[in-house]
Amino acid sequence: MTIMDRKFALCFTWICLFVLLILVLITNFTDNIFYGELDGQLFSGQTEVLDEQLFSEPETKISLKRRSLITEKYKERLNHLQQTCLNSTDGFKGKATDSDFKFNILIDKQHNLFYCQIQKVGTKFIKDLLRKLSQKQKKHKKDNLKDEWKLSDLNSMMENTDKIMFVREPYSRVLSGYVDKLFAPNNVYWDMSGRSMLKKTRDGANNHSLSCGHDVSFPEFVKYIIKSEKQGQNLDRHYAPLYEHCRPCQISYDFIGKLEFFKEDILFLLDYLNIKHGTNITFSDFESETTESRAIFQSQRLFNMREKLERCVTFYNATMRTWREMQIRGLISIHKQFPFDAKYTESHMTKEDLFVAVKNAISSVQNKSEVKAQRDAALIEAFRLVPTADLYALRRFLKPDCALFNYDSMPMEIFDRPYTDKNSLQYFNLF
Repeated sequence: MTIMDRKFALCFTWICLFVLLILVLITNFTDNIFYGELDGQLFSGQTEVLDEQLFSEPETKISLKRRSLITEKYKERLNHLQQTCLNSTDGFKGKATDSDFKFNILIDKQHNLFYCQIQKVGTKFIKDLLRKLSQKQKKHKKDNLKDEWKLSDLNSMMENTDKIMFVREPYSRVLSGYVDKLFAPNNVYWDMSGRSMLKKTRDGANNHSLSCGHDVSFPEFVKYIIKSEKQGQNLDRHYAPLYEHCRPCQISYDFIGKLEFFKEDILFLLDYLNIKHGTNITFSDFESETTESRAIFQSQRLFNMREKLERCVTFYNATMRTWREMQIRGLISIHKQFPFDAKYTESHMTKEDLFVAVKNAISSVQNKSEVKAQRDAALIEAFRLVPTADLYALRRFLKPDCALFNYDSMPMEIFDRPYTDKNSLQYFNLF
């Protein structure tokens, strides 16, 4: 080989290496563009094409696990949970019994769905959605969600199923459990939980409080949780830790939704189910439909409980608590006054009156972001009433949930504790 030939061969080799490098760079660059675009196009009607590019198979055959891994945030949730479980010494098994766990599992064999429900994490809405999926494919409205099964059959039942669960920021869930079951009019929980809470936490409680359980404060509620945990007592499932419901370290979940991103996560799940099962379940206005459903439920519950509630509080007080609950939840402006006085409420107000009043108050909101911010304001107000020692004890109770699902165990807005004047309370001043 001549010198010229060797130079030509060397030059040709360098050119090939350069071209190869350019191709690698282009591939990485386009991959980054693809993933960036995918997140924004998830519900724009192009998902099916993108998924077929990824997997070279029909959209209906793609599992929820694989679909979740397309989007970085869902992948991160699953990976974080798996890594936390691997780093633990006890697998976060908790003390929930098999029957407690079984209560939380709903299985839809027809659609190969395994849903673990956690109370105070959008459970009612999700169950209604899954039932709607079943009804769309059945002429008769038979509930296809099954809870009649044996634990011994669990492993075989989980094969080829999409296993889903939703979680929630632990401190907000504690407050939500209190607001829904004890602050708002709820004679069932006043009787079932409120009375025992007062016996354990309030020195010198009067007979009326002990017989009704209607006026448990949030600090007393927190103290009850702490004492029950120390004594090894099982808590009501509305207050028990997230991980004790669903055994996340023992079951490989395919999808973890978060209440903080509820609309986005529900639409992701719904999009998958619609494509896989050929359904067309949609929401014309997600927020309006879910909010109206809440207003109907609250109005019905108040009137259904009226007779029993009036043994402990006036109906006006019960109604004001219902109104305030919806302000705490960020549905009604805290500046919007209840439109009926005590006399009319007690003697003339109907269920329809209340529903219309609530609906009008919700629709009159000018600044939705401002009203939603009330949820954070109520959270801060509630936890500033809790003694510091109890707050840190509650942190120890919530720490496993925070670790597993990647939440801050010491949120600054809660643990930054300036003095709170109880005369300036906006949300928890009805007792």
